[in-house]
Amino acid sequence: EIKALQDGIIALDKSVAEATEQRKEENAEYKDLMANNGAAKEVILFAKNRLQKFYNPKMYKAPPKTELSKEDRIFVNNGGTPPPTEAPGGIAGTGIS
Repeated sequence: EIKALQDGIIALDKSVAEATEQRKEENAEYKDLMANNGAAKEVILFAKNRLQKFYNPKMYKAPPKTELSKEDRIFVNNGGTPPPTEAPGGIAGTGIS
């Protein structure tokens, strides 16, 4: 009877380990899926806004204008080039600009 209980415990430990591994794999897949969904939503919103610019300009949301600091304005007014800025629009890491 003790041998049967020990065998049952060993089998239970093995099944728990397998279930844990399966849950870890499923969790990794879920996290990857959610990250991809978030990126896809950003791409769709970007495309939607780009289409609004052409088809419905009233609904288009232009990117915010950057304002130069006092020092940068003086430099530009004296013939200098403005400091580099971030690329307008786009989504980081997707190649969309």
